[in-house]
Amino acid sequence: MKLKYVAAMAAAVAVLMSGGAYAQVASGVTLYGLVDTGIEYLSHAGSDGSGAQYRMSSGNVTGSRWGLRGREDLGGGLTAIFVLESGFNSDTGTSGQGGRLFGRQAYVGLQGKWGQVTLGRQINTLYEMFVPFDPVRYTSYGLLAQDAQFANRADNAIKYTGNFGNLTVIGLYSAGYDATIANGGEVPGNPRIGQEIGAGVSYTVGNLGMVLDYDQRRGTTAASAPNIERRYATGLLWTSGPFTATVGYRFLQGTITAPSLRAHLYWLGGSYNFTQAFVLRAGVYRTDVRDSPNDAMSYALAAAYSLSKRTDLYLNASFMDNKGASRLGVVNGGTVASGVNQTGVVAGIKHIF
Repeated sequence: MKLKYVAAMAAAVAVLMSGGAYAQVASGVTLYGLVDTGIEYLSHAGSDGSGAQYRMSSGNVTGSRWGLRGREDLGGGLTAIFVLESGFNSDTGTSGQGGRLFGRQAYVGLQGKWGQVTLGRQINTLYEMFVPFDPVRYTSYGLLAQDAQFANRADNAIKYTGNFGNLTVIGLYSAGYDATIANGGEVPGNPRIGQEIGAGVSYTVGNLGMVLDYDQRRGTTAASAPNIERRYATGLLWTSGPFTATVGYRFLQGTITAPSLRAHLYWLGGSYNFTQAFVLRAGVYRTDVRDSPNDAMSYALAAAYSLSKRTDLYLNASFMDNKGASRLGVVNGGTVASGVNQTGVVAGIKHIF
């Protein structure tokens, strides 16, 4: 009887598994993700600018995540698509992006020859466009340390993306880009609260790639909704064999919180693939705040060695030189005491699944 029971259970499990596998193939659903964890050193990490910190950190090359991606052929060249992508901190196991379940992306939409339209939480147009134009490709020590908006996301967003050969066109409108803030968007009678608008275009001709993007955000309260933060960004990318060179510029006008400012951000750098497995990237970034001494310049290096198609070892380093009351840290979103410089070094491993 026990053998018959075990056999029956095994048969049931086999049927369920085969049915699940069939459903997965029929719906075109893919499970994917990556884990990125390293050991990091940061100088002047204390609130008063003193003391070094040694820690384990997540997402040093790219954010740790897992996700589901799906598509269904509707016929006539039309496809239904969705993405549910969850970010997490691999050093602690906690959810990223403010504790959201699918904080990196959560959208559904339609795709055709004319492009695609998607609805939900999505990366902004700067994030969509500028990864190839950052010399160190969005490691935590690069462009994002100077301006985190280049890798931000928007809740409640409708987005259009059109790829036409060498030309890409993109547009985004969000009725409230941060739903974790009380009355942060979609407030009856005040559609400007938490509003974000973005538009960009990129074009490749021969070895040269070009990008131009505009991003605008409003405050997330009734009082700050009239405050507008505008970014105008552009970049060039040159590729020749194992060598790439990039240069970029962003102009920031206004801020959501007082005081309003105007700031220029310049960067340049490049990369070289010494072998198919080993690449070295380097970048220099400078923020110049108009009519203010609060400027900053950072230098970043990123080396990666591929053990396989899915597993990389990496070593990143950066130095942030703050002037005046500037408080930028070397890590994306990090801060230091006013006018204090910071050095960061991190070594780790990234695995894709």
